[in-house]
Order: sequence, then structure tokens, then C-alpha cells
Amino acid sequence: MDGVKLRLATEADRPAIAELNTRAFGRPDEARIVADLEKAGDVLLQVVAEEDRRIVGHILFYPMGVRGKLGGAGLGPMSVDPAVQRSGIGSQLIKTGLGIMRESGVPIVFVLGHDTYYPKFGFSVEAAEAFECRYKGPHFMALRMRFGPPMSGELIFPAAFGA
Repeated sequence: MDGVKLRLATEADRPAIAELNTRAFGRPDEARIVADLEKAGDVLLQVVAEEDRRIVGHILFYPMGVRGKLGGAGLGPMSVDPAVQRSGIGSQLIKTGLGIMRESGVPIVFVLGHDTYYPKFGFSVEAAEAFECRYKGPHFMALRMRFGPPMSGELIFPAAFGA
């Protein structure tokens, strides 16, 4: 992580973020999701990792509704340039983003991701168990940021996810 600086994303970063997501995931789907979330105003937080004035990492948090109850946040997509993966950039993005979500009072964060990666940050399938959504399974996890509502319910994803 030497020489890598984390900062809030700006509008000027959009093309680089789109290119990074497409490269990191090997398809344009995640870049489209980011663009659709931005267009709809469904972004709580975006943080980028920058090295030598080049964006090498990106994380996005969006509002997650729970039908009839207080909502939470969703994490994703999160991407790191394939050339610098496994260098700690993704971990730093997640820790920084979760810290900001915690400070802003978000009660719970959901993620659809690697079942061996996200548990390192406290995410678990068990924490998501009481919530209903089409993504349920071993890759759908949650991290309780504080005790209290929402404790269960049907999750409402932003339209960018085609839900």
C-alpha cells in the first residue's frame, strides 16, 4: 500500500472508475451498476484508491431498503486493479468505507461477495439470515454495525440491480 492514497471519489473520477470496474470484473456489468446508481442518486459513499495519479481501487456503498422498516446500506461493487490485487488495497477500501458507514449511523451493511473474503471484515451469512432477498445463499452476507432495527424483513435494492 506504499504510495496508495484513499480519498472520496469525485465526478471527474467516473471514467476511470468505469474502466477499472470493467477491467477488474472482466465485463461491463459492474461499471453499468455504478453509473446507474450515480444517475439515480443511490450512492451513499464512494472511495477510491489512487497511486501515481491513477485510480487502482474503488468501493461504493448504496442505500438498502427494508420494506416497512429502517434500512441499511449495501456494499458493492468493490474493485481493485488486477495488477495490484492482493496488496491490501481492497482491505483498506473496505475498512475505510465501513468506518465511515459506522460513523454515519448505518445500522447494517449487506454484501454479495466472496464467502471467504468478506468474513475477514465481520460479514456473515448468519447476520443476513433474517432478511429476504433473491440473492440469499452462501455469498450473501451482512455486518451488523450496531444493535437495533432493522432485525429482519424484505430487502429493497436500488433499481440499478434490476430488482
